[in-house]
Amino acid sequence: MRRRRFLQRAGLAVAGGAGAIAARPASPLVAAEPAAGTVPEENPRPRVLVTAAELPLAQSLGEGLAGRWQVHLTARADVATDLPCTRCELAADACTRELVRGISSLVHVALAPAGLELAEAIDRLVRGTYDLLTAAAAAGVGRAVLISSLQVMSGYGDAFQVAEDWQPRPAAESAAMAEYLAECVGREFARQRKLEVVVLRIGKAVRAEAVAGQAFDPWWVDQRDVLQAVSAALAAKQISFPRGTEGWAVFHILSDSAGARFSVNKAQAGLGYRPQYRW
Repeated sequence: MRRRRFLQRAGLAVAGGAGAIAARPASPLVAAEPAAGTVPEENPRPRVLVTAAELPLAQSLGEGLAGRWQVHLTARADVATDLPCTRCELAADACTRELVRGISSLVHVALAPAGLELAEAIDRLVRGTYDLLTAAAAAGVGRAVLISSLQVMSGYGDAFQVAEDWQPRPAAESAAMAEYLAECVGREFARQRKLEVVVLRIGKAVRAEAVAGQAFDPWWVDQRDVLQAVSAALAAKQISFPRGTEGWAVFHILSDSAGARFSVNKAQAGLGYRPQYRW
């Protein structure tokens, strides 16, 4: 019942049993403080928060963005990284509020980790997205780039050329349902003009060299092309939002190989996305 009440408060409704995550204490894993008597140099680069650093994709994004932005990671578990990182559950608490203080934009990797039960995945992604965006909006964060999955469109047959404005059709008992509901939370924040939300639905993130010689998968996208799309979404001074959904935009991010499952035309036009890795 608690999860249902929460989903209703966020403007959502789903069927199924409740799930909860056992609370774990926040444990900061931040860079060391400067020595006494020294004044740290001011870093003019905008500060960007990247979530879900326990996932390899999120760590890869953080490392790639660090050349242009001042990147801080957050994770639900201890992770090994050279970037500043804070362990946080992304709950409605002081840890999350402190995490977004001074952040200009955030990259929220709202992908369900493998092995989670559906109820737990929904609780983690929906509640985590709601609490994170609530704190971000209150802190004056201007834009959230939400990483979702093209699996939310998997309900359409291969014969359809599915575009971003089609109604998502995630499988009812799949992790994609949790990812779609996280998108819905972001859409409500954008609709209420609390902050801009740019959703990047990605395919199966791989490294081209790691899959060399394997049979082509039409869902493949190289991690470096995902990084390119995220960088473009963060850097764009103005994004063209569809009429009636100002502050909310969705782009499909995949390779532009001839056999790719989804078109990237909208991302090419709206973000200047140019995939560099093809099969």
